[in-house]
Amino acid sequence: MSDKYQENVQGEELTDVVELTGEQGDVLKFYHIGTIEYSGDWFVFFQPAEPIEGTDPDELVIFKIGTEGDKEVLLPVEDEALLDEVYAEFMRELEDDDEVYGEDTACSGDCSACSGCAFEEEEDEE
Repeated sequence: MSDKYQENVQGEELTDVVELTGEQGDVLKFYHIGTIEYSGDWFVFFQPAEPIEGTDPDELVIFKIGTEGDKEVLLPVEDEALLDEVYAEFMRELEDDDEVYGEDTACSGDCSACSGCAFEEEEDEE
C-alpha cells in the first residue's frame, strides 16, 4: 500500500470509528476511511457512522490536519477546488491500490494473514 495512504477497511466492513466533537460540543461518530498526503498537507477522510442531519450516509467528509499550538486539529476545507483536487487524488490512490492488491482486498502487505494475494506474487518476483 502506498506509504502516503492509509486505509481502514476489512473487506467491505469499515473498522475504525472516530468520535469528533463539534463546536457546540455535539459528538458525532465517523468511520475513518483513509488519510493521504497532498501538496505537502495531510487530509483525512471520514464517513458518517450514524445518521447526521443534512449529510448523506455515503458522503465523505474531508478535513485537513493542521496544528493549533502543539496540538493536531482537524480543519474544515472550505476551498471547493482544493476539495475536488484532494478527492481526485484519494480516488486515484484507491484505484492504484486496487491494481496492485486486487479490487476485493484490503491488503496490508502482511501475507501471513491471507494467501495468494497480488502483493505476495510481487515479492516472489524480486
